[in-house]
Amino acid sequence: MIKKTLAVTALAAGAVLSVAPQAFADNTDPNAFSDRTADFVAYNDPAVLGAKDAGKQIIVSPYGTSHTIACKGNGADVPWYGCMQQDNPGLGWIILDKQDLPGLGPAWVDTMKNDPNA
Repeated sequence: MIKKTLAVTALAAGAVLSVAPQAFADNTDPNAFSDRTADFVAYNDPAVLGAKDAGKQIIVSPYGTSHTIACKGNGADVPWYGCMQQDNPGLGWIILDKQDLPGLGPAWVDTMKNDPNA
């Protein structure tokens, strides 16, 4: 019985881990999600005033940059799109909505909606 339980647990963990890399692997494919957390600054960080000049985008979320932010696009010839932020463990990914803040640049806002496909 214990062996069966361990086997089922290992299979479940393997299934979760096999899906997770797709969401935030560091890809060069502009149609795949890649981890862009380092390219964001939290809305309540004083650095937000210079975010645009520093080539960073703004994240308006209660998690700030403490949770992974994944986007499609490469930021160069394909602008970022479809950005999402990882929710608390087991809750999936939160859809982010892009808005332009005059003088500050692009901001991605937490929609409080989880992506059912992530």
